Amino acid sequence: MRKYLVILTVLFFVSVSAGLSFEGIFAEQKRGTVAIIDLSGAISPSSSGFSSGLTPETVRELNREAERRNVDAIVYEINSGGGSVVASKDVRRSIESVEVPTVCRIRDVGASGAYLFSLGCDSIVADSASITGSIGVTSSYIEFSDLMEEIGVGYVNITAGENKEVGSPYKEPTEEEKQILKEKADIIKEEFLGAVSDERNLSEQQQEIVGTGEIFLGSEAIELDLVDELGGRATAVEEAGNLTGMKVSPVEIQQTSSFSLLDLFMPGLEINRGSPLTASLR
Repeated sequence: MRKYLVILTVLFFVSVSAGLSFEGIFAEQKRGTVAIIDLSGAISPSSSGFSSGLTPETVRELNREAERRNVDAIVYEINSGGGSVVASKDVRRSIESVEVPTVCRIRDVGASGAYLFSLGCDSIVADSASITGSIGVTSSYIEFSDLMEEIGVGYVNITAGENKEVGSPYKEPTEEEKQILKEKADIIKEEFLGAVSDERNLSEQQQEIVGTGEIFLGSEAIELDLVDELGGRATAVEEAGNLTGMKVSPVEIQQTSSFSLLDLFMPGLEINRGSPLTASLR
């Protein structure tokens, strides 16, 4: 009888050990999915007739689709030269609201407002030849008072408030008015630089370099701690897998709308029409 008890005890421990081994194997082979989301075009508050661009609502819709598919991580593939200040911040908030790990992959261009929203990701990957940085603000508009005078069109200005007409395209701005606009741009730029410095933990020397508004290649950006890894999609997917602890397979989720080359290289063309106080991160 004792012999049988010993045999049963040994078999029990062997079974338990085998179960733990199998469990370890299964844990190592645990698989998941990573959504590949394309974020291309100029960043604008909403779509328009000229171009759909990249809007906060677009990002929210893509995030909802990723959530419906129950993915374990998201890789955002960025190809944008920037755009509207507030819209860029809203896109970042949308990315930060995602509950799964996120990786931002900068393709050809991920500059200015696009770089700002990439700060919402847990990790940033860029190609060595990609363009990023451009941490600054531009505020521009077309002024055609001379043309109006040439064709004999007058401008009647009736306003209450001495600075109400600052930025009007119908009159030549004074030096004081230009200074007012410059001060507004400086405030936004300092906020932008502060966000980058805090998120990327930049040194004072790094802040001075990136604060000039210069663009940087990916190979330069990693030296400045603006990105975490150099590489392409495979690197970004691998990083997403590291963040989840899984072996992930990519699933593409794309925008239903298209964008033009003008969106990529001239993001301010549309959103700066009108008041120059609609500043642009580009």
